[in-house]
Amino acid sequence: MRRGCISLGEVQCDDCRRIIPYPERYLIVEETEGVVSHLCVDCCLKKGYASYKQEKDERVLTFFVE
Repeated sequence: MRRGCISLGEVQCDDCRRIIPYPERYLIVEETEGVVSHLCVDCCLKKGYASYKQEKDERVLTFFVE
């Protein structure tokens, strides 16, 4: 299961180990057997969990990739 969240400034990315500052977005990925990962936007883009799409003349970040 994937959940998009907004950081309160106390979240660390499990991939690159940087602190995700407030109010940056991040993704929680719950994998099999209860393994939970917190991923920053940069790591999500690298792994294909996030993408940018064009909506009404704006470029919007989405975690719901088709």
